[in-house]
Amino acid sequence: MKIAELRTYVLADANKHYLFAAIQTDRGHVGFGEATLDHRWPSVAAGIEEGFRAIAGQDPTAVAKHWAMLKDKVYWSEGASSMAALAAIDQALWDITGKAYSLPVHKLLGGAVRDRVGVYLNQWWAGYRSTEELLRKAQDAVSRGATALKWYPFGTPDQLQYRVRQHDVPRAVAEVQAVRGAVGPSIGLMVDLWRRLDWASAAQFCAGVADCDLVFVEEPTEFQSAEALARLSATTRTRIAFGERLHSRRQFAEIIERQAVGLVQPSIIRVGGLTEAVKIGNAAETYNIGVAPHNPHGPVAIAASVTLASLLTNFVILESYENDNPPSRSGFVRQGPMIEGDGYQVPEASGLGVEIDEIALADLAITKRTVRA
Repeated sequence: MKIAELRTYVLADANKHYLFAAIQTDRGHVGFGEATLDHRWPSVAAGIEEGFRAIAGQDPTAVAKHWAMLKDKVYWSEGASSMAALAAIDQALWDITGKAYSLPVHKLLGGAVRDRVGVYLNQWWAGYRSTEELLRKAQDAVSRGATALKWYPFGTPDQLQYRVRQHDVPRAVAEVQAVRGAVGPSIGLMVDLWRRLDWASAAQFCAGVADCDLVFVEEPTEFQSAEALARLSATTRTRIAFGERLHSRRQFAEIIERQAVGLVQPSIIRVGGLTEAVKIGNAAETYNIGVAPHNPHGPVAIAASVTLASLLTNFVILESYENDNPPSRSGFVRQGPMIEGDGYQVPEASGLGVEIDEIALADLAITKRTVRA
């Protein structure tokens, strides 16, 4: 069995450009990968093609060998676009390997340690303009089955701020307290500060929400050093989560070894795929640090993230959008991960457990390309 063809598709939906890669073998097996990096698809798509040319004609089941060679000889660095391209190829090769042996990918990597993967919802808050509206949306999400919710009390990424005004911290603390009061003590709550704060404001915020029993506070400030993160963690009872913008186990190494955070958040796409994400999770386990994977992605990367979560004994919770996000998803996904209640069932289907209608995806795509060996 040899790698024979690459097909890439870019889907513009829900303010993102979703990038999917299909790799086909000479025996007809097709594996899918995803490299969604918001709007940076041209450079990522070009990188996928470069990587494909380097492994074309070779055995697709030699996943570890291909990953190491591509990282060292094709992509060189650990930049966002390069690692996203590598991630798409890595996912697709694991998908092919599982299908070739009629096994789910988690069985190729030691087997799942759980049958279900718990999730927290993101995007449930979209469009809110007041605390009262936010509270209604939180209660609505809970009524739909959610047991954990995340939002952005200092604004979303589209509302760029830095070192927010002094009065914003008390306002944000009050908002968190209000949501906790609205949903009760049994619902998991987490907040993403999206690196808005300086160190003093971050400490002030974490102290203010300490009694709200948050699962974590994500990215309270820009990363400067593991030592600085460790100092912030030491000042609060609130667990700090970090890592969605890191691209390799080497970049995670210092914050893990220093135990600078309570949770690490590797992204399947941003760290180069499942191969590297598993290693990061295992490294965190050595220091009793939990893993809450970053996962605001499309259906293929969700499937890979569910596989990752199924493998890690130190997995805590997985980020996810609801099943209808992005809206076009139902138009090209025949079978794939769907939230049932408050989590995903770990798939037993071969490969990553996602089946794409490639003809429908091609019809929806704003651009598509084919490269042959």
